[in-house]
Amino acid sequence: MPLKEEKIVIVSNRAPYNITKSDGEIKYKRSVGGLVTALDPILVKNGGLWIGWDGNIGYDKDFKKKIRVGNKDHGYSLKFVSLSANELKCYYHGFSNRSLWPLFHGFIFQSYFDLKYWKSYQSVNNKFADSIIEEISGKELVWIQDYHLTLVPGRLRKINPDLKLLFFFHIPFPNYEIFRVLPWDKEILKGLLGCDLIGFQTLRDATNFLECCKNILNIKVSFKDKTVYLENRIIDVKNQPISIDFKRFNDMAGSKGTERYLKSIKELGAGVKIIISVERLDYTKGIKERLLAINRFFEKYPKYKKKVVFLQISVPSRTKIKEYITLKREIDELIGQINGRFGDELWSPINYLYKALPQLKLAALYKISDICLVTPLRDGMNLIAKEYVSCKAEESGVLILSEFAGAAEEMGKYSISVNPYDIEEVADSINEALNMHSNTKKMLISKLRKIVKKNDIYAWVNNFIKYSKSISGN
Repeated sequence: MPLKEEKIVIVSNRAPYNITKSDGEIKYKRSVGGLVTALDPILVKNGGLWIGWDGNIGYDKDFKKKIRVGNKDHGYSLKFVSLSANELKCYYHGFSNRSLWPLFHGFIFQSYFDLKYWKSYQSVNNKFADSIIEEISGKELVWIQDYHLTLVPGRLRKINPDLKLLFFFHIPFPNYEIFRVLPWDKEILKGLLGCDLIGFQTLRDATNFLECCKNILNIKVSFKDKTVYLENRIIDVKNQPISIDFKRFNDMAGSKGTERYLKSIKELGAGVKIIISVERLDYTKGIKERLLAINRFFEKYPKYKKKVVFLQISVPSRTKIKEYITLKREIDELIGQINGRFGDELWSPINYLYKALPQLKLAALYKISDICLVTPLRDGMNLIAKEYVSCKAEESGVLILSEFAGAAEEMGKYSISVNPYDIEEVADSINEALNMHSNTKKMLISKLRKIVKKNDIYAWVNNFIKYSKSISGN
């Protein structure tokens, strides 16, 4: 049955709930993530629909295609899209993560362009679009998320020219010289231009998109108004960085559960300064370069041996893709070499966790860490930087931030800004952070906390919903 008027339809590659089956019992568990945390309660309160892949391979007759989230008075519909093993291989692991992901992050030589990947990407995008059309009356606000689904807006626009469509890019958008390497650059742009509004993390990303539309499609754009003119339509382009639930992380850091975990950590590492880095294991995150900087830091500043520990938390990611398997092996070997060089029987300079931690433990580690090292080679935003400062109610600690992270546009002024490729600079920045005056640390963290608190995930959602009501030409 179609939704009622003025409801929101969220479309993402992954659904906000994971489906598992154990001993014949089906369970639905809500995912952890900023987007889910923000949008789930809004849809529960106001109603709507979320469409996404169920996370499983193939079709299982025991899984419901559609479930109700919430209760009988307040809730929303959740519709699952199924992917076959071949679709997962070619659409997801292939075109999305071996073609678009590296290219959009500027890693041209790690991008693979395979026609069967592209055809699968087209097919799955059409599957998502058809799944949306089956559920809507035409008066809803359809908000599509990220690079997996760039063709969906164009498909929807052809089916129903009157739909109200939004899109948000969570990853960077490359400049014209990089983007035009993609054999299907025109098709991707035309697909996105089916939208009324396209959102990006930074002004640079929005400008890159406008330049691509101008130079590849030869259509009129306005860099001043951030608009694209296509036939009789006006497409608005907006830079609006995503954020986190500041209050949730702030409260979590001060909870009793966090304090209990902190007590056990403090007993083990009394007097030791902690540097923390957290991310998915991905070549865009600059993990190898960061480890080389840690190596150089202990080499250049030997007085910190046994006084500083670097904690690297890497969450397993895309473990079946060749590039990620190779990266995992290289990182394991590099950590072993550094620990072997500088460590002894009772101390290692690097503590390495290759797993996802519960958010409560992560909040505790943020709270106790003296430095957060966020040095991606390229990142759409990087929410770790925002999580770290949100857990610093006592206003101590220093954020070292890559100038190539989207977060630098908001947070770079009050962080130690570094070029992650400059091993010497990153090593020196750690020394600078360790010797920074407490008053300076307090001032910087205070400024960063105010930024994240003001521009939290709820402000991000509300800005898009509010902005969508005044879209040009609608």
